[in-house]
Amino acid sequence: MKRRKFVITSTVLVAVIAVTVAGLAIWSNFSAKAAIGDLPRAVLYMPADSQAVFGMNVREFVLSPLYARIEEKHGREIGRDLDELIEKTGVDPRRDVDYIVAAGRSLGEKSGSGVVIATGRFDPSAITQFIYSQKTPIRVDYKGSVVLMIPEEKSGSVDKGIAMISPSEIGLGDLDSLKAVLDARENRQLGIQSNEVLMPLLSELDPRQMFWFAGNAANVIEKAPANTPLGGNLGAIQTVLGTLNLNEYVSGKITATARDVESAGKLADVAKGLVALGQLAANKSTELTELMRGISVAQDGNRIHLLVNFPIEVLDQLENLKHQPRKVI
Repeated sequence: MKRRKFVITSTVLVAVIAVTVAGLAIWSNFSAKAAIGDLPRAVLYMPADSQAVFGMNVREFVLSPLYARIEEKHGREIGRDLDELIEKTGVDPRRDVDYIVAAGRSLGEKSGSGVVIATGRFDPSAITQFIYSQKTPIRVDYKGSVVLMIPEEKSGSVDKGIAMISPSEIGLGDLDSLKAVLDARENRQLGIQSNEVLMPLLSELDPRQMFWFAGNAANVIEKAPANTPLGGNLGAIQTVLGTLNLNEYVSGKITATARDVESAGKLADVAKGLVALGQLAANKSTELTELMRGISVAQDGNRIHLLVNFPIEVLDQLENLKHQPRKVI
C-alpha cells in the first residue's frame, strides 16, 4: 500500500500509529508486572542515558469521550485499515494493546536515538512471519531475544528494528537502543533506574494518567532558540514533567523545575503574563474564552505548574469555529 512509506512490520509500529491517530484499543486485563508504582515494567527497560520518557495508557484512552467521537466519525475507515493487519498478525490493537512507553535522547545536530515498547498480548511467531512476508530483515540474536532490523524501502538503510522482548512486550527502535533495553531487562541497574534525573520524576506519576512525559530539560534547552517568549529565563529550567487526560474535561499539568526559587519566580511571572495576554485576546470568541479560562500558572518553591482544565466540548466548538467562513470586512 503506497500510503505506508515504511511497511508496518510489527505490532509496535501498528500500535503507535493506530493509537496516535485513532486510539485503536479497548479495555483489557493488564498482565505485565508493575514496576515504578503501577507503571508497566517496560518503563524500567528504557536506556539509562534517556533524556525523555513518554507514556500512553491505551486502556484509559479508549474509555474516553474523545475515543468514542473518533470511533463514531472514523470507525469504518479504521476497521478497513485494520482488517489485513489482524488477519496476518493475529493482533487486534483494539483488544491486545494495553500501554505504550517510549524514550529518547539527542545525539547532536538533527540526530537522536530512541525506543518504543508496546505492552499487551502478542504472538511473536505470527508477527515474525508477517515481517518476512513484507521485507527481508537482518536477524540479530542478543541476550536470548531476536532483533529483526528492517531495511528502509527507498534508501535501503537499516536504522530501525523490532525486538521480541517477551510475548507481552515488543520494542521498536535503533539497534543500540534495543540492545540497551534487552540489557536492562536482565539487569535493571543498566536501565532508567540508574538515571538520577528521570527516576524521581517517574516515581511521581500515576499510571492511570492517559498521557504523561518526563524529561531532562537541560540538554534540550541548550539547543532552543534564544528569542522565545520566556527569553533568557528558559535556561533556568532543569526538568519537565507533564500529564494529560481527555475525559469529560481536558485536564493536564506541566511542572517545570527551575534552578532556584528566584529563577522559578521569574519564569512564573512571564508565564502568567502570557496567559493573561491570551485571555485578553480571547475575549472576542466565546470558545477561546472558555479555553483560556481553564489555563492557570502557579509557583511552588522552585517549581512552576501550568494547569489546564476545560470541558472537552470546547474542542468541538473550536473545530466548528475553524470551519466557519471568515467574515470579510
